[in-house]
Amino acid sequence: MPLHDQYYESKEFKEILRKYEEAQKTGESIYLDPDELTDIAEYYHILGNVNHAINIIDEAINMFPGSVSILAFRARIALLKENNPQKADEYAEMIEDKTDLEYFYVKAEIMLVENKKEEADAYLAKQYQDMNDEDQADFVIDVATLFADYDMMDKAQKWLMLSDETDAPDYQELQGRIALAKGNYEESERIFNTLIDQDPYSSPYWNHLASTQLMRNNIRDSIQSSEFSIAINPNDEEAILNKANGLLSLGNYEEAYKYFKRYSELCPNEENGQLFQGIAALNLGQANKGIEHLKKAEKLMSPDSPSQYEIYQELAFSLSRKGNLEEALQYAQKLYDLVGDDEKKEVLVLRGHLFMENGKMKEAQDCFSKAINESNGAPRVFLRIAISTYDNGYYQSAYRMLKTLRKVTDADYNEGYSYMALCCQALGLHDEFVENVKKACEVNPQEARVVLGELFPSELEPQDYYQYLISNDPPTK
Repeated sequence: MPLHDQYYESKEFKEILRKYEEAQKTGESIYLDPDELTDIAEYYHILGNVNHAINIIDEAINMFPGSVSILAFRARIALLKENNPQKADEYAEMIEDKTDLEYFYVKAEIMLVENKKEEADAYLAKQYQDMNDEDQADFVIDVATLFADYDMMDKAQKWLMLSDETDAPDYQELQGRIALAKGNYEESERIFNTLIDQDPYSSPYWNHLASTQLMRNNIRDSIQSSEFSIAINPNDEEAILNKANGLLSLGNYEEAYKYFKRYSELCPNEENGQLFQGIAALNLGQANKGIEHLKKAEKLMSPDSPSQYEIYQELAFSLSRKGNLEEALQYAQKLYDLVGDDEKKEVLVLRGHLFMENGKMKEAQDCFSKAINESNGAPRVFLRIAISTYDNGYYQSAYRMLKTLRKVTDADYNEGYSYMALCCQALGLHDEFVENVKKACEVNPQEARVVLGELFPSELEPQDYYQYLISNDPPTK
């Protein structure tokens, strides 16, 4: 499996890199073994210089034909950067030692990229049966990690259960990752805190802890964990991204923008840095800058990018606010074509919002009516229409809609109280405003933070909003 990025900050690697770069400048010949050449190629790949990494590794293939480390790396470049599983398999088959564990991992990863999860599982199981006990011990952890890296946590858990090294850090780390992915945030946080006690200088542990805390809505703790990771490795892109997400959640858009910019500098081919720079810029009132970043994100994203929906949606909203309805509707259509039938109703609400924002009330009403009819009055669709109505300044209408929503939903329906609070504030209904703030923070603190956070001091947690309200003058938006 690949070396962790921390290796590239070590004195050992920096000396190897120095010798290599000096030789490149002077034209002198130096000897580097296959693993050292692979590490150098991987280093340039991490920096985003994929072409240089490919040039190094292609030259290394000529020097060391059949090398496991070189060919495994080149296969992964073909697989993940060139989107060419067939080419990746050709490189894998050039590996001379087909009993090396790295060969098995590459072959399985090709299957996973081709959505052949069960075939990969069966292939790896066969290799497991044929190897000795010593190899098996490493193999099960590595295979579990591979499945976890592809978010196949049930498979990861199955393979992890084959290991009896339950106290090993690698085992515990995987358990924590699996718990995080399955929503067992408290357990995940416990595991990573224990691991950090054992190794407080592990950036991955701090990063996983930050992700868990972010999911538990412990935003400030998450930011602090990210800062520890950044202190260990200032160029840790995961830590920088986690901190940026935390700052964005707190509404600190200026600082969030800076950290998303740092992330983009480290990962120039990743669309998320541009996407969230765009969102931060839009929240700072910098519409042109925000749209520019969003369009950069659109160019960077792959056809199956999980960020595709958010990029199109943000472009539709931001272009509409600029009065460019025609282009905004084009992105709404891209969204409509992208999603499944259930989500198409929500895209209809988006179209209605765009029309309403640009003064085309009949077209807006047609979209809203169609969304309600096609969803059979689903509460989530009705809520989105109410939010859109509020956002466009029709506070009384939004208030009535949210009142209706409360009447037709069960008592445990916990969405919308924060928006009702905003409507009450806009309409001067102070007692109802306070009542809805209290309810929102009790039943849905995450929504309360996102929707109501700008009304309160940034250091306050949602559970403190109500006490702040009754102890101070009413906040103003």
